[in-house]
Amino acid sequence: MKFKHNQRVTCEIKGEKITDAKISIDKNGRYFICQNKIEGSDAEDKLGYKHSWWLDRDFTSSFVTNLKPALKDWDSLQEGDEIKDDSGDVRTILGICGKVIFLSACCDKNQFGYGYTKEELKQLIDNIREKLK
Repeated sequence: MKFKHNQRVTCEIKGEKITDAKISIDKNGRYFICQNKIEGSDAEDKLGYKHSWWLDRDFTSSFVTNLKPALKDWDSLQEGDEIKDDSGDVRTILGICGKVIFLSACCDKNQFGYGYTKEELKQLIDNIREKLK
């Protein structure tokens, strides 16, 4: 799985569960998990966290397990985020204008599908899971 710079993630480092972390990608292309629990290699940009942990090019490490995108709250949605509902449909957020979220079609992330307010989207997708790719 690929991750983006500043993307929220969860994982375990050396068996320690990390629930508040972000991916940092240095200018030279090195990957890190920035978090406040475990000291490791220093990233150029720790994104406001105290510590960072180096990752291989495929976002792996022998000490890191269960690395995955964190569930996001509704107010932190951004263009490019992908939303996966419990039925497995994935839609990309094409843009946000005011209170309206523009979503892609489920089969083509470059095609407009729907526009909803955050409140409407919450009602339509009660058990939503958001995944960032």
